[in-house]
Amino acid sequence: MKYEKLAVPVILASLPGVVFEGLFPLYTTQLGFTTLKMTIFYSTFALSGLIMRLLMGTVSDRYTRRSVFLWALSLYAVAYFFLSGAESMTFLMVARFVQGAAGILLTLSVIGVITDENNNFGQSMGRFDSNRYLGGIIGIGLSFLIFYHYDLLEGWKLFFLCCAVASLVGCIYSFFRIKRQEKKEFHGKARIVFSRDKKKIWVISLVFNLFSSMIGVLVIPYLKAAYDLNMETMVFVFMLPILVSSFVGPHLGRLGDSFGYRKVMVISAFLSALMAFSIPMFHNIKVFSLIWTFYVVFMSALDYALDALFVQGIKENEIGNYYGKYAFGVNIGGILGPVAGGYLFDKLGIHIPYMTFSVLMVLFGLFVLWQLPRESNEED
Repeated sequence: MKYEKLAVPVILASLPGVVFEGLFPLYTTQLGFTTLKMTIFYSTFALSGLIMRLLMGTVSDRYTRRSVFLWALSLYAVAYFFLSGAESMTFLMVARFVQGAAGILLTLSVIGVITDENNNFGQSMGRFDSNRYLGGIIGIGLSFLIFYHYDLLEGWKLFFLCCAVASLVGCIYSFFRIKRQEKKEFHGKARIVFSRDKKKIWVISLVFNLFSSMIGVLVIPYLKAAYDLNMETMVFVFMLPILVSSFVGPHLGRLGDSFGYRKVMVISAFLSALMAFSIPMFHNIKVFSLIWTFYVVFMSALDYALDALFVQGIKENEIGNYYGKYAFGVNIGGILGPVAGGYLFDKLGIHIPYMTFSVLMVLFGLFVLWQLPRESNEED
């Protein structure tokens, strides 16, 4: 199975991927949530993924890539249907839990396809992310069309109903477009033991995701507090980083494949720290959009390099199980980061999370230099 056959359904399943981050803080405000409560919601969502990733990593190794991919699209349709009627914290959590399961299965199935193809991992993951951002751009257009005629609460329901239908269409498309594969021979759950280097990468991934999630969930609250923007203006602010991310993903992934993952990680860490440090220094919304675009680019390059470094040397029939345990650390970081960021934002000021992140990412870059060995393609 080739990834090219998955591109269209990936786009269809990703329609709310960008809009959700902008709509959710506004929607929770309507429901009476504080910023800290909103960030706790993200942390709880990440907590649910801890067990789900371990379980679904094994599932992805047991069944064909096609089956896992179809399950992912089906769960996306169910999650978006639940989100369309979610008006309480409990219902939102159930919907996001299902959406998280869908996202895990989608990622694992795509990673399996990429490793099966033996292509450059970073470049192929960049292409996957670019397709998701392209779906997000289409979702933005759909949201503008809907919210031009409806208020936030009614528009939210209609938007996610449309997204549910789109995911269902993607599932039907994949069922007929992607050929059936032979069922894998499964000998039970193999005991996965990380090597010393894999353990280091696991720790580095946990720390990286803790830092990135600390400010990633605060962008919309920050814009509202610092600039007092409405939803339409905020969408325009993010159009530049979204458009750039839709096209540069494969090129960012190729950087690590070509120049060395360690080198790309260190440089990206220092540059992302510089971008975050610059955010409180300027008070122009256009400058913010430009700074955030560079921030997203550097963080994406680091993320692709980190993932590619981990999957090196893993057997095809173990990639799901390995990656599920690897992503366990991602979720731990996703649990702690939003709560820490929300606390700093509410208690110490809106600029403090960004300044804290800058210092931590400099230390992170130095830690990577210290812990990871130089790769052969980094040698002079």
